[in-house]
Amino acid sequence: MQEERMRILQMLKEGKITVDESLKLLEALEPEAAGEPEPAVQTRAKWLRIRITERGKDKPKVMVTLPVGLVDWALRTGSKFASLGGADLGEMGIDLNQLRAALVYGGMKGKIIDVMDDEEGQRVEIELE
Repeated sequence: MQEERMRILQMLKEGKITVDESLKLLEALEPEAAGEPEPAVQTRAKWLRIRITERGKDKPKVMVTLPVGLVDWALRTGSKFASLGGADLGEMGIDLNQLRAALVYGGMKGKIIDVMDDEEGQRVEIELE
């Protein structure tokens, strides 16, 4: 099933299908939708962790842990409000639905962002667990 998810996300990336089409396809792959029992091994991430640390300090400056379900809701809601507020995120290269599909249905786990600002001495890490 992981291969099918990756193929759907690749088709979305290549513009062969729309975000709505990809979400429908990904939802159709879910075991609950097919009447199958939930697999014993959890393949999707449950948590989004954001950690900001300063060089030379042991304790993180900021540490946030969010359930992926809450992030999913925020992205769905954010895309609605962004369009109502007149913000054109597409012009900025931001597609919240595509981000949502990758985070929620991509089956990805591990570190997705690790940035070090040498001037400020800050490090930002974002990971899915």
